[in-house]
Parts: sequence; structure tokens; C-alpha cells
Amino acid sequence: MRKTSRRVNLPTLSSMTIIFKRRSFKRPKGCANMYMMGFNDAKKRFKKK
Repeated sequence: MRKTSRRVNLPTLSSMTIIFKRRSFKRPKGCANMYMMGFNDAKKRFKKK
């Protein structure tokens, strides 16, 4: 029996690291870290009221 996918809507640091590894980035963890910093800043800035 296949394991069901546990895909989440919101990106996490680990999920972005995995995606960047698949795309063969040179520093996937660093790229994912910068992506998450921007993502979290935007979340604070454009929060729905």
C-alpha cells in the first residue's frame, strides 16, 4: 500500500530545501533560508485583516 502524500499549502524550511535540492541548487539550505525569510516578511506585511 502506498503512503499518502502529506503535502502542505504553506512552505517550510525543510520542504523548500528538498525542492531546491531536486533543482540542484549549489547551496539549497542557504537558498531555502533566504526564501523563507522573504516569505515570512511578506506574510507579516500583507496579513489579511
